[in-house]
Order: sequence, then structure tokens, then C-alpha cells
Amino acid sequence: MTKETHVKGGYILALLLLPYIYNTYIIEYNFFYRVILLFIYAYFTNIGSLACDIDMKGSYISKRFPIIYKIFGKRLRHRGFTHSLVFLAFLMYFFNSILICSDFNIAFLCLFSGFIIGILSHIILDLLTKEGVELFYPIETNFSVLPIKTSSRTEKNICKLLNILVVFLIGYRFYLFTL
Repeated sequence: MTKETHVKGGYILALLLLPYIYNTYIIEYNFFYRVILLFIYAYFTNIGSLACDIDMKGSYISKRFPIIYKIFGKRLRHRGFTHSLVFLAFLMYFFNSILICSDFNIAFLCLFSGFIIGILSHIILDLLTKEGVELFYPIETNFSVLPIKTSSRTEKNICKLLNILVVFLIGYRFYLFTL
């Protein structure tokens, strides 16, 4: 999938999970701090939805973070480790350790929640492609649910549909928050 599709998919998953995140963690803070926390959540969902492609030379994320690409990305196969449940579990363990050390700081919680949601959406979307992902890395078997080709007309139509869903969900969330 392309960068645009991944970003929109990340936002959709983040918007679907927003009521849980908001009502469980954010609601107790004052209005301005809630807005800041929601921006942190959205920003890191965006970064997370692209982070899996750090293993691909020329990807948006590898250009934005060339040092991380040089350290990790060059050594990894595309759609391998960074697209696996092992990677997701590793990140969750790492982030949970930081949360424990920071006494569950709310800013970190929003940052990590957004990032993990973005990663998860990326993996789900790449499962829909013809190439698939090594979901159970280090087992080198690619799993694919649908035969969608990256940058094809089908993906572009899916991207348009996701865009409509993002706009709808944002409007719906604002409507619910004003009640």
C-alpha cells in the first residue's frame, strides 16, 4: 500500500479506538490539555502508520529518519520483521517498560497508543496486498488476505473510500463530543 493509504488507514483505526482512549485516559484532564493529548495521539498514529516501512529504501519514513534506516532498515527484509507480530509485541513491551518507569505519564500513553495503533493498521493493510507480510517472523512465509497490488487502481479506490471514512469519522467524533 502507498503512504496515503497507510496514513488514512491509521487514522480510521485511531478514530475507531478514540472513544476508549478518550474515556479511559484523557477525559479527566482540562480542555486544553485534552486537545494537546489528542494531537499527540493523532500525530503518532500518523508516524506509526508509516513506521513499518523503515525497512524499505526510498520510503517516506526512511527518508525522514535516515539514521534509524541506516541502523535497522538496511539489515531487514521489506515486509519482514517490521511487519510482524513479533515486532508489534516487542514495541508493546518496550513502550510498557517506559510507561512503568514514567509512572504511566499520560503524554507517553497517548504517544505510544497512537504509534501502536498506526503500526497495527499498517500491518492489517499490507495483509490485503498481493505481496503480504511475514506475520509470524522469523518464519519466512508471507500471509496475504487479498491480491491487491500496490499503487493499482483498486488500491487508489480503497484509498478514496478510506478518505471518505476518515472525514465521516472525524465529523461523527466531533458530533459526539459536543453532546
